[in-house]
Formats: sequence, structure tokens, C-alpha cells
Amino acid sequence: MKRGLGIIESWKLFLLILKRTHGDVLLYSFLVFFFFSALLLWALDPGVGSLGDAIWLAFNISTSIGLGDFTVTTLPARLVAVLLGVYGAVVVAYIPGMIVSYYTEQAASRQDQSIEQYYDDLMNVNAMSQDQKASLSRKIAQTKERPLS
Repeated sequence: MKRGLGIIESWKLFLLILKRTHGDVLLYSFLVFFFFSALLLWALDPGVGSLGDAIWLAFNISTSIGLGDFTVTTLPARLVAVLLGVYGAVVVAYIPGMIVSYYTEQAASRQDQSIEQYYDDLMNVNAMSQDQKASLSRKIAQTKERPLS
């Protein structure tokens, strides 16, 4: 019996969870807002010398790293920084929930595959040899001893 999910199945499961929780909308809209904010920071604050610096500053703000190598000095740039910081905090808080949801779905999928395999084996028990029946019996006994997770 195959253990776990393959890479393609895992990726499909991750994308399904992302769509089901509307995380795709959150992440795509964040990326748009991130780059738009970087452009605004560059345009509104004279202390931000280049677009690269603005993207670096936007990254520091959105991840709450705040290295201090750039600071916003004008009121409009500060407002953009506040909005970007709040949006970044939401996205950063969302990621662990996505990871937990992904692994929960993956575990449930493995459990469903195991149940389906046992069901198929039990439906064909009359066609099994004595060794196959003994092996199935041992697997079932081992499954009963460990808790479902």
C-alpha cells in the first residue's frame, strides 16, 4: 500500500485548501497591494531613493522585521506603511493556519486511503490465500492498537 501523498497530489491538495479558504484571493491581493505600496512609498517619501529600496522597505514593513535602514518620514507614506503593516500581519498570521489545514487534510486523505484498502481487502476475503488473510488480520489488529489521527 502506498504511504502518504505524491508530490502532485500534495500540490493539488494545497491548491484546493488555498481555494477553499479563499487564501488565493488573500495572497494575490496582498502581492498587488505590496507592489502598489512600494510604488507609493517610493513616490511619497523622499528618503526612499529607488524602487529597489521601496520594495525592501515594503518587505520590512509587511513582515514586521523593521531593520531600521529606511524609515518613512511623510504623513502619506506613514499611512501607506500602516496599511501595509496591518495587511502583512494578516497574511503572516494566515500562513500557519494554511499549513495546519494542509497537514490535517493530508492525514485525513491517508486515513481514507487506508479505510478504502481495508474495505477492498474485506470484500475480496474469499479469494485470499490463508497467508493473505493472516496478513490482513495482523494489519487490522495493529490498527486497533494505535489511535486514529
